[in-house]
Amino acid sequence: MNWPDVGGWIKDNAGSGAALVGSLLTGNIPGAIASGISLVSSATGSTDPAKALEALQTSPETILKLKELALREEENIRENLRLIEESRLKNEQSAHEQQQLTIRYGDSSEDNYVRHTRPMMARQSWYATIFYIIFFEALKASSIFSAGASFDLAMILLAPAGAYLGFRSLDKFWKK
Repeated sequence: MNWPDVGGWIKDNAGSGAALVGSLLTGNIPGAIASGISLVSSATGSTDPAKALEALQTSPETILKLKELALREEENIRENLRLIEESRLKNEQSAHEQQQLTIRYGDSSEDNYVRHTRPMMARQSWYATIFYIIFFEALKASSIFSAGASFDLAMILLAPAGAYLGFRSLDKFWKK
C-alpha cells in the first residue's frame, strides 16, 4: 500500500471536499504529495498509508475531518495542484521539443544513410501495407482463404508510415 493508492481511493470515494487532497497524493511534486500526506495523517492520526486508508474506509467521521482540513487549506491545495499541472505540461512540452529536434537532426544529417532511413522506412511500411491488403483480399476473392486482410494487422504495418507523416497516437483526440 502506498500514498497514491490512498489518494486514488479518496478521489473516487470521499466526495468533492476531500477529492482535492486525493489529487495531491496522486501528483508528481514531492511538496504537494507531502502536503496531502500531512492532511490525511492529521485526519486519520496515522502516517502509515494502509492504516490511513483503513481509517478512511471505516470511519465517516475521519472523512468529515479530512473535508474540514481540506476546506481550511483549500488555497494551499489549489496552488499545489496548479504546480502539479504546470509540471505535467512542461514535461509534455519538453518531450515534444526533444522529439522534434531528433527528427530535424536526422532529416538534416550529412550522412545519407541517417537522412534517408525514416523516409525509407515509411515507404516500405506503405508498400507492405498495400501489398498485404491487395494480396489477402485477392486470396479471399478467389476463395483460397475465407478471410481477407485483417484491419489490425494492416494498421500495425501502416504505423511507421503514419508516424512519419506526423500521426503519433490517438490519445490527442480523446479528452482526459
